[in-house]
Amino acid sequence: MRTGARKQDTGADCRTMTRAFVIVLLTLCSCTTQEQLKEDKTVATETVQPAQPVQKEEVSVETAASFCAGYYAMVGQEWETAATFFKKALEGDPESEKILRYLIACYIQLNQNDNAVLYMTKLSDVDSKDFDVHYTLANIHEGEGRLDEAITEYERACRSQIDNVDKMVLANALYRLAHLYMTKNEPAKAIPCLKDIVKLAPPGDMSGLHTEIGMAYIEAGEYAKAREELETSEKLNPSLPVTRLYLAIAYDELGELDKAIAEANTFLEASPNEWPAHAFLAGLYAKAEKNEDANLHRGKAISLLQVRVAQGDSSTKEHITLARLLMAEDKKNDAVRIMELTANKSKTKEEAGEVHFMLANLYYETNHTGQVEKELREALKADPNFHEASNFLGYFFAERGEELDEAQQLVEEALKVQPENGAYLDSLGWVYYKRATEDKTDERMDMALEKLTEAAEVYPDPETYKHIGEIYYSQGRWEKAQEQWGMAVEEFQEYGDHPVIKRINEQLKRLEALQMLEGQLYQEQNLVPES
Repeated sequence: MRTGARKQDTGADCRTMTRAFVIVLLTLCSCTTQEQLKEDKTVATETVQPAQPVQKEEVSVETAASFCAGYYAMVGQEWETAATFFKKALEGDPESEKILRYLIACYIQLNQNDNAVLYMTKLSDVDSKDFDVHYTLANIHEGEGRLDEAITEYERACRSQIDNVDKMVLANALYRLAHLYMTKNEPAKAIPCLKDIVKLAPPGDMSGLHTEIGMAYIEAGEYAKAREELETSEKLNPSLPVTRLYLAIAYDELGELDKAIAEANTFLEASPNEWPAHAFLAGLYAKAEKNEDANLHRGKAISLLQVRVAQGDSSTKEHITLARLLMAEDKKNDAVRIMELTANKSKTKEEAGEVHFMLANLYYETNHTGQVEKELREALKADPNFHEASNFLGYFFAERGEELDEAQQLVEEALKVQPENGAYLDSLGWVYYKRATEDKTDERMDMALEKLTEAAEVYPDPETYKHIGEIYYSQGRWEKAQEQWGMAVEEFQEYGDHPVIKRINEQLKRLEALQMLEGQLYQEQNLVPES
């Protein structure tokens, strides 16, 4: 498939997908459960307790009377009446922490979160170092789905006066903040929060927390540190299965393939019906050239996913993974059917983009080229910043010699996001070549050769070597073309069945035939003068 990182093996695709799905597994053994993360309104009320009386200027009798009436109503749990009186009292003493706290408590009990947030914001202006205020405000923002505001308030809470804050409450704030950072795909910010929880040493099993730190390091691309945290978790709790799967990911990225396979198998002994692990292990075995084992686990992953699809329990990402696995089994038509069914289901814009992109790849692989442009444009409509789709469409146009101005623009947009992506550089070089053949300009041909050479240096790939060889061939530099094509065949021997390698071998045969013919003609021409 013409993806951002070239046509990758299914194992690599599934290893990437596994990381997303394994997060679900991880939540089952977190140091803080989802139930603990979602405090109810009673807890929120308790965190905003009235401050101790502070000596200040006397207030009016009317203000004092309103406060007393509000307090009396609150004791009787007449929250709305109490809120009315506290608001009136606040008019006479607008910076009273005590009145603000009681008023906030009333609004929380009334489930009037907007009003609670309004007065908590005022309270935070009065006392910006109050942990309880920022913590409770963050809770409300998080519950209402205002994640950016929640992050800001959790950050303020953790920077506030925490000397007298209960360790478990502080750990909860740090965990929530780390979770939000991970949701925003900012693992580098989540890691210090999780490590601060370790320093607090809350009671209970810490293995899940070390696993989460390891997971965050994996998401941040720091695999050696991930391995260290995950091995610590494994020592603390050898029976925590999900740690094994993350260790397999870390070992794989660090090139310790045998260890990765061992850990993935250990995970599956405890959780045999987890399809992401089977798909991931299939990729590991394929990398180790153990094709029989790879086929076995790929087949298990497919069977488990097909059951989920039949039951209607599957997600869009699971459909995409199933299609990839079916492609690896050379069941292309089955893969197309799965994705066509998925395209008709409701989904988010991001998911819609992924589905249309996957369909475009499948149609490309099955030679339904008439559908490729349509699906890629749908993907870009769903997500205009989808750089993989932008590159694919640009390359698709270049291959066909169509819309070359737009093709160049599309590939250049993709390169703005990933300027050192070898596939994108190859696409741009191929666009230059097509424009050079159309314009018949040597300057643009030189640009094409330069860009393709750069692509080969960044990411050696048989298709890039093929493109370089074709430029040399078009220039009549047959020896150079033969050198590039031969290099592709030699370096990618393991992909002997790859369509690109097959085409290169065919071109090499034609080139050899032309060279023989040229040699014969040359000999005949040399013989003529002697006759």
